[in-house]
Amino acid sequence: MADASRAAGKFGKLGPQFPVALKYLGHYVAAPLPAPPDAVDWTTKVTGWPMDGNDTYGDCTMAAAAHMIQSWNAQTGEGDAVPTEQQVVDQYFKLSGGKDSGLVESHVLSSWHRSGLWGNKVLAYAPVNVHALTTIKQTIALFGGVYAGIQVPANAQQQFSDGKPWTLDADWQSQPIEGGHAIPLLGYDADWLYAITWGAVQPIAWDWWSTYSDEAWAVLSQEYREAGQVNGIDLATLTADLKQV
Repeated sequence: MADASRAAGKFGKLGPQFPVALKYLGHYVAAPLPAPPDAVDWTTKVTGWPMDGNDTYGDCTMAAAAHMIQSWNAQTGEGDAVPTEQQVVDQYFKLSGGKDSGLVESHVLSSWHRSGLWGNKVLAYAPVNVHALTTIKQTIALFGGVYAGIQVPANAQQQFSDGKPWTLDADWQSQPIEGGHAIPLLGYDADWLYAITWGAVQPIAWDWWSTYSDEAWAVLSQEYREAGQVNGIDLATLTADLKQV
């Protein structure tokens, strides 16, 4: 039975575009990152995840960014401004040229890095191989989340509305893709990844992620910089490469 408080929203993540100048995250790691803990859950530090307009517009790329700011604040104890729903929607239309056409995640990240979003300016970002599951875990544990992109099959909307995790049902191969979607990954354990989408925490089975994910990004946040944490990343090389993007 569907949960009236959980209604699937809109899609708006356009196809992945990976800047040639940027390498995978591992290229910028001066020493091997520590083994990830068995489980991390940043979602519990935040009370309430707004829809941020994603029930009306395809602004999931912007809603995901706003949710990461919420989480980073809670993780670090910093008090950086969190955008209102209207500010999220306004920023979406600013970047999309006034059309509800969706956005490319790497373009959002470029704007976030170069000029900032809602007064928040990330230090750096780099792609992560979606199938490098240990690196996905390390990125969530060390940098507070993954800015991720997925292709959503039709049955995932019903699973969400029913309050069920995203899993590969028996007929998963026959499910059409409804659209691209941006989500922040803010936790994991042996069974699930934990994402924020459409105003709720959504568990994702690891094999579902491996099937439907198409991009993942490590983002070094303004909040982590303010808290004095950079977690072993070669920022000089990464910053130099970002200047070529």
